[in-house]
Amino acid sequence: MNSQLLFSDYFEIDVSVLDEYGALNICIEADLPLFIDPFLLFASDKPEYQALHDKIIEHLVNLKKIAANNPQSDLHLFQFPEVKQNWLGLCKWGNNGKGLGPEFARNLIAAFNGFYADFGNEVITSSSHIEKLTLVGSGIGRDFISDFTTNLILEHLLEYTQKFAELHLQENKRKKFSIRCSFDSNLMIWKPKTFDLPYFYKGNNDEDFLILTPIDILTKDDAFICHSDFTSKFKQITNALENSTLRDAINRYFKDRLPVKPKKAEIQQAIDATVQKYPELLDYYIHHQEENRDKAATLSAEKVNNLRTELISTLVDFCKHIVEYSNFYKISPNSYQSALQRVQYLKQVIEDNDGYRIFYKDGQPISSEDTIQRIFRLTWFASPLDVNSEVNNGRGPADYKISYGDRDSTIVEFKLGKSSSLKKNLLNQTEIYKKASKSISDIKVILCYTKAEITKVKNILKSINQENAENIFIIDATKKDSASKV
Repeated sequence: MNSQLLFSDYFEIDVSVLDEYGALNICIEADLPLFIDPFLLFASDKPEYQALHDKIIEHLVNLKKIAANNPQSDLHLFQFPEVKQNWLGLCKWGNNGKGLGPEFARNLIAAFNGFYADFGNEVITSSSHIEKLTLVGSGIGRDFISDFTTNLILEHLLEYTQKFAELHLQENKRKKFSIRCSFDSNLMIWKPKTFDLPYFYKGNNDEDFLILTPIDILTKDDAFICHSDFTSKFKQITNALENSTLRDAINRYFKDRLPVKPKKAEIQQAIDATVQKYPELLDYYIHHQEENRDKAATLSAEKVNNLRTELISTLVDFCKHIVEYSNFYKISPNSYQSALQRVQYLKQVIEDNDGYRIFYKDGQPISSEDTIQRIFRLTWFASPLDVNSEVNNGRGPADYKISYGDRDSTIVEFKLGKSSSLKKNLLNQTEIYKKASKSISDIKVILCYTKAEITKVKNILKSINQENAENIFIIDATKKDSASKV
């Protein structure tokens, strides 16, 4: 079975071809939790990347001029659609994001007419940086960085993808698409250009193109310049100020806003107040990051490689394993029985067919619940059932809602045995999700990496009278002795 979960599978090319080209092997069933970091463009030795960074800043400065001259500006110039075809983002199933709409536009206009009125005129840093707009509570979050950057460098990404397609894909796997990607600064409009791109047919007359992204401009989690990093380095930045008068004034102002035993939230409030009083602190922080630009690529590459190892390679190996050792993909529709059987197959494959090995990387267990949930979700790719991830019906997101029609649905929750809130979740969480989703049944799956975790979970189940429940599964992912030793 060819799972066709990844770009390389769908287009039947070797992964090494993508690696040699420098492109990420995207998943075409769900977004990968990766983001474009514009600082990697700034810090790169590649002239084309540096030119892209300059282009981003130039566009932002032009937007700032429009916002300053007319605070009631037409919002459309400040809105940017979701570029979903690169399959990067936070969706655990599919690739539909929100994009940067009217709220973002209003926040950006307000920021340019308020705290960030000096954007583009910095003297402390060697360049302006789009990430500066996320360092103080202006209503512009981290997703803005990647989405905005993707829109501004879209033409480059399309050319990059077209070149790969022409080099490595057959004509019947490419198709010409007209895409609005080139901004005309005179007419103030986005103009279309035509590209020959990888052609993706999703069924039901639904077709789209795919965009490849260079690995060396991607990161996971926060960008190199970000609010959390600025907060963690606040004292380091202030204490390194060469101007002793300014340094003492800032430290005094910050200290005066702290209670005797400050909590984390109170420290954050004191930092925010100090930045409002001394906004140049942001530029000193950015200058510090510029001075350490050589670390950006290394840190991002490490994060991306960890994700490729933990999520993508694990997912591919796991799908192959359950195909070989179970009938996971041959189950007829019925949400509860289907989900129940599939979980039983997963348990069998992991415990009895060496599937547990897949959940260890470099001898260490995969400890991220998010990664485990993504892997389990994507094993359903060939199912006729409707599988919604992180479905939220008003009481918070459940891991999965498995459905076959409107009246046949099951909630499935995946947890790690080490979770400190496991008992509370087992008692309350799924029942809340069931009521909110009008689901008729539920299944709980608990992955354990040690015998101690298994014992702990069994004791919890016994204490809540659920030790023999049909719909609660403990999966033993402990390392097993070889057959010869047994």
